[in-house]
Amino acid sequence: MKGIFANRSVLFQAGILSYLFLTGLVVGAISGEIFGDLFITITNSPFTGVTYRLFYPIHISQFLSCVLSFLLPAILTAYLCNIHPKNFLHIHKINVRVLISMLPMVIFLLPTVELTSYLNSKIQLPDFMSPIENLMRETEDKLTQITNSLLSEKGAIPFIVNIIVIAVMAGITEEFMFRGAILSIVRKRIKNTHVAIWIVATLFSAIHFQFYGFIPRLFLGAFFGYLLYWSKSIWAPVFAHFLHNAITVMAHYAELPTEFTDEATLTGKNIDNGDWITAIFITAAGLFLFVLCARLMRKYCLQNKITPHEDNTPNKDDTSREDNTPNKDDAPNENNMPNKDDTPHEK
Repeated sequence: MKGIFANRSVLFQAGILSYLFLTGLVVGAISGEIFGDLFITITNSPFTGVTYRLFYPIHISQFLSCVLSFLLPAILTAYLCNIHPKNFLHIHKINVRVLISMLPMVIFLLPTVELTSYLNSKIQLPDFMSPIENLMRETEDKLTQITNSLLSEKGAIPFIVNIIVIAVMAGITEEFMFRGAILSIVRKRIKNTHVAIWIVATLFSAIHFQFYGFIPRLFLGAFFGYLLYWSKSIWAPVFAHFLHNAITVMAHYAELPTEFTDEATLTGKNIDNGDWITAIFITAAGLFLFVLCARLMRKYCLQNKITPHEDNTPNKDDTSREDNTPNKDDAPNENNMPNKDDTPHEK
């Protein structure tokens, strides 16, 4: 079964991934409802005496949805479409120094994410597109309610649960799907790495179905893509994705404004107060430091010769005989002494 579709077209492999994604989405929604209701029944049972819920039904649903719609389809596609699934998903070791450099980069990028999130939320479509705008705002409100439900409970246990679901699971599952499986398939058709990274970033942002957060997620998706391009390891974007979501969760519990809340962000508050200079200065300074860190990380990767692990193993069915050693029967006689039978008799 491994690599059974390795020689099929890019569209076929994309179709396999899409089919697995949609199937996982449906199965995840159904199983989330079932296990969520089961958990409610157990925790409300008079025999258990549980009055405080360790896990909430919405967390269970979110967890199963991430695993079944993102992680498993990516792994199965890698297994079916490549004889080396780890190379397909870029599962390689990563230098600890590269991981450490993720933290300042994520922090310095936050002002840009916040500012673009604020400006994106202020976009208004023309009047003739008002039905579409209303639909997008309704979808945005529903997804915001889900996010608020995830972050509604206070305390140490809800905080840990949210870190696991929102930061850890989202970082692993989404990156395995987008920077792992999808980017590998796109790169087979589009040889320009930069174009491929931005295409996948667009898909990454669009799949969240939040138009008023599309631009900041687009930049984040591109950032995660370039981390993979520089480090050649899926663990770089996974860790950066985890850090970004974890910082956002911690900011929420510290009651700081973030793009997850209805309050204006730091840069957004400055704009609301008419202080564009402060907002632009904070964003520009953070962006400058982010670019500086990114250049240093890229330079480090180049100096340490971090190169991609190419799959040069040919498919078994298509492998031609490449052994250059001549057959024993076909080998010419390279001995300078002539054959006894072929030597003419000379008197």
